[in-house]
Amino acid sequence: MSRSVVNPPGPRLLELRLDDAQRAFRNDVRSFLAAEMRNAVAHADPRDLTGCTLDFELAHQRRAGERGLLAVSAPESHGGGGRPPSYRAIYTYEAAYHDAPSIDTAMVLCAAPLLAYGTPEQQGTFLPPMLRGELLACIAYTEPGAGSDLTAIEMFAVPDDAGGFVLSGEKALVTGAHKSQWCITIARTDFDAATRDAFTMFLVPLDAAGVTVQRRPTLNGWTLSEIRFDDVAVSPGAVLGEIGRGWAQMTTALVDERSGLAWLGWSTRHLERLAAWASALTDLSLQRDAVDMIVSLHTDLAIGLRLAERVLEMQDAGENVNAEAAASKVWATELLQRIAREALELIGTEALTWTPVISEAAPVVPLGGRIAWEYLERIHPTISVGANELQRDSIARAAFAREAAR
Repeated sequence: MSRSVVNPPGPRLLELRLDDAQRAFRNDVRSFLAAEMRNAVAHADPRDLTGCTLDFELAHQRRAGERGLLAVSAPESHGGGGRPPSYRAIYTYEAAYHDAPSIDTAMVLCAAPLLAYGTPEQQGTFLPPMLRGELLACIAYTEPGAGSDLTAIEMFAVPDDAGGFVLSGEKALVTGAHKSQWCITIARTDFDAATRDAFTMFLVPLDAAGVTVQRRPTLNGWTLSEIRFDDVAVSPGAVLGEIGRGWAQMTTALVDERSGLAWLGWSTRHLERLAAWASALTDLSLQRDAVDMIVSLHTDLAIGLRLAERVLEMQDAGENVNAEAAASKVWATELLQRIAREALELIGTEALTWTPVISEAAPVVPLGGRIAWEYLERIHPTISVGANELQRDSIARAAFAREAAR
């Protein structure tokens, strides 16, 4: 949806609790993103998750990179801003709120494992263009039929005579592979070892011989990708981290993704759209029901923001956030889904007109046709980055461990 067409952002229903420096950063980010997205409708592409054309996405990310926003929390030694993780989360929250195409960036998806496990050569090759918004990369962990069970990975890598590896297998549900130059993936390198010692992570160029990327449409029309690796030869320098440590490295990187604020940014904006729609209703009975719904969801949003703030405080302090990030992910993604579902149920068939995320508003349709898009779109966050059922397991294990330690 073009921000200049329907319900442009105004005063926020809720705000993150920030200190003066964080607020100044947030305000700068808001001004930048509002200007960036003002005419986004002219660059719409509903086949992409961002809703924008690739040219617009790349230009936007380059401008964000020039301002130091993509790498605001990356170490200064690697060209980043060196600020605490909370600053990166603030940017993610605002990018989601503005529907800006700078959430699933190479920095968001791939920087954490590169910074933690990459060699100096790998970091020197990949991080500078990622910081500048010039490199698109993706992560390819999930496999067909395996879902969130990453212990069921069947893709394998065998050593070759040159000291490298040959990769064979398939990855599914990959975000952005069709436009990425590289991917971080994981494969089984030891068939006899215990599950957690059997995997290794690799950096693979997607133009390598034997790599095939196939786009698959989702319910909302944008595409995920499948990647086939048919005897793909990679050099010894393609190994990311330690051989046999891929499981531990991958799970650490996924925790970093779960602690983001994108889901709450989308929730905040959609609730604001609903509030603006409700305030203009002339049917007082419907307006009363709408207000009741919005108040209840507003309360849940406040809880979600407090959970996220706790994760940010712990990250800034260098603490382990596994359980807290899992709780934040579960609450935020299920709230996002609940907002979409309850809005559709309240408004009824009028809300079934569908428009893409970046588009002219559908005339004489509640919220310009955004409700149907939200309803279809908000299914997958509860599944991606580790299904919520698995997150509940993590929360329970942490709770039992803490109780036992008392």
